[in-house]
Amino acid sequence: MSQPAFFNQPAWVRLLPFAVIYGVYAAGLPLDVMDVDAAQYAELSREMFETGNYLHIYERGRDYLDKPPLVFWITAVFYRIFGVSEIVFRLPSLLFSLLGNYATYRLTRRYYGFETGYLAALMAASCQAFFLFNHDVRMDTMLTGSVIFAIWQIDAFLLTGGLVHVLLGFTGIAAAMLAKGPVGLMVPVLAFSVDFAVKRQWRNFFRWQWLAGMAWVGLLLLPMCIGLYEQFDLHPEKTMYGRTGTSGLRFYFWTQSFGRITGESTWRDDSDVFFFMHTFLWAFLPWCLLFLAGLFWKAKNLAANRFRLPASAEALALGGFVLPYIAFSASRYQLPHYLFVLFPLAAMLTAAYLYPLLVRAGRAARAWRWIQLFVGGVVWSAGFLLLTAVFAPAPAWLWVAVAVFAAAAVACGFQRNPLYSVVGFSVFSIAGVNLILNAYFYPSLFRYQSGSVLGAYARAHAVPGQGLYAYRHHPHSLDFAARQVASGVPAGGLLPGKGILVYTDTVGIRELEQAGNRFSIVKTTDDYAVSMLSLPFLNPDTRSRNVSKMYLLRTR
Repeated sequence: MSQPAFFNQPAWVRLLPFAVIYGVYAAGLPLDVMDVDAAQYAELSREMFETGNYLHIYERGRDYLDKPPLVFWITAVFYRIFGVSEIVFRLPSLLFSLLGNYATYRLTRRYYGFETGYLAALMAASCQAFFLFNHDVRMDTMLTGSVIFAIWQIDAFLLTGGLVHVLLGFTGIAAAMLAKGPVGLMVPVLAFSVDFAVKRQWRNFFRWQWLAGMAWVGLLLLPMCIGLYEQFDLHPEKTMYGRTGTSGLRFYFWTQSFGRITGESTWRDDSDVFFFMHTFLWAFLPWCLLFLAGLFWKAKNLAANRFRLPASAEALALGGFVLPYIAFSASRYQLPHYLFVLFPLAAMLTAAYLYPLLVRAGRAARAWRWIQLFVGGVVWSAGFLLLTAVFAPAPAWLWVAVAVFAAAAVACGFQRNPLYSVVGFSVFSIAGVNLILNAYFYPSLFRYQSGSVLGAYARAHAVPGQGLYAYRHHPHSLDFAARQVASGVPAGGLLPGKGILVYTDTVGIRELEQAGNRFSIVKTTDDYAVSMLSLPFLNPDTRSRNVSKMYLLRTR
C-alpha cells in the first residue's frame, strides 16, 4: 500500500485542518455561558476565586456537593491570572482538548503508524461533541483529555518500561477523577483489562507499578478528600439532597457514579438503555457511520482470531469504548455528554478501519465517499436552515466565510483521491456548520437568555453601593454576567432602599408592587430556556408565543 501524497506535504499543510478546527473553536470563546451547567460552573469558579477558598466549594454561599473540583480550581486560577470573562472560563477546556487530540494521535500512531494517528486526532477534533463542549463547557472536556492522556502514557510505560510514564499516566487518572469522579479510573481500567486479556498478558494485571500509581493518585486526590471531609463528614447535621448525615467522601467515590446504577443516587430520569445510541449518532458526526463499520470490523476480526491478539496489536479502543458504553447505558440518569469521554477511543478505532481503505482506494473507499457526501449534505442542509430561516439575517462577512468553507468542502468532495473526498469533505463540512453555530446561531440564541442579557446590563448600570436582587427566578447566568451573586428578596417582599436592581418576571412585578415597593422598569427582554430548543421556538412565526418576559427593575 502506498502512502497518500498529502502526508508528504510540509508540516504546516498537514496542520492546516487543525488550525481551521481550532479557529472555529475560538469563534465560540466569547459567547455567553449557557444555563444551566456551564453558567453554574463559571459562577462557582468566580465565587471560589473571590473567596480564595479552594478546599470547600460553595454555591451562592451554600454548601455545594455535586461535581469534583478540578474545573473550579483551574478556572479560578485562570481568573486570578487573566481576569474573569467568558473567554477565560473556556480557555482551560480548549487546552485540555488540545492535550486530548495530541494524546489520541500519539496512542494511535504507536499501533497503526503516523497517518492513522493523524486521522484519529483529526476525527476526534472535528466530531460534533468537541465543537460543543469547547463552548458549552462541562467537566467532560477535562475528563476526556485526561483519560486519553492517561491511556497513552500507561501504554508508553508498557512499551518502554519508563517509570516517568507511570507517573504521568496516573497523574492523568488523578486529573480525570478530579474532573468527573471514578469514571476517570474506570475507562482506563476497562480498556487495559480487555487489552491484557486478549493478548493473554496476565502478568500485566499484577505489576507493582499499578499499586505505586494508585498511591500517587491517592496523594493527588488528598486535597479534595480533605475538603470533602471537613465540609461534610465532620458536619452530619447538614442537609444535602433532603438528607442529613451525608458523607462527602462516600458521595464522591460511590453515590454520584455507581449509585446511579444501583439506585442509591437521587438523580434519575426516564432514559432507557438505548439513549446513547441516538446520542452517539449526532455527537460523533460526521464520523458516526464510519465508526459503526469500524466497530463491526474490529469485533469481527477479534472473533475470527478467537479473541486473541499479538503483543503488537491493541484492543484498547474496543474495550475502552464498549464496556464503559454498557455501564453508562445501565445508569438511571443519562445525559448526552456522559458519552464524550469515549470519543478519542472511537476516533482511534474509526481511523484504524478507514485508513487502509483510503490507501487501497477501491470499491469500499468509493462507497464511503458517497456515504460521507450524504452525511455532509445533511449537515450542510441543517446549517443553511439555521443560517437563513431562524433568526435575523446573518452579516455579510459570515456569508463569505461560510462560502469559503463550502467551496473547500465541494472541492474536496470532487477529488478522486478518497483521502480528500471522504475526510477533507467531512472536516470542512462539520467545521463550516459549526462556524455558523458559534459565530451566528448561538449569539442570536443568547439574546433570549435573559440572565445574561439583564446581568450584563446590571453590571454596566448598577448604582455604587446598591445590590442586585433576584425574585422568583435566579439563573446562574445572571450572577456570572453581573459578576456578583444576586440576593434574594427579603421576607415580606419589601426591598431595603432605592437604586436597587431587581431581576424578575411579570408575576414578580405585581407581587413586589403589592408588597409596597416603588420602582421603574429599566430593561425588558424575552426569555427562553436556550438549552431546551424546540421547533415552536425556532420557528419565527410561533416564537413569540413560546417566550416569556423578564425585567430588570430599579427601586425608587
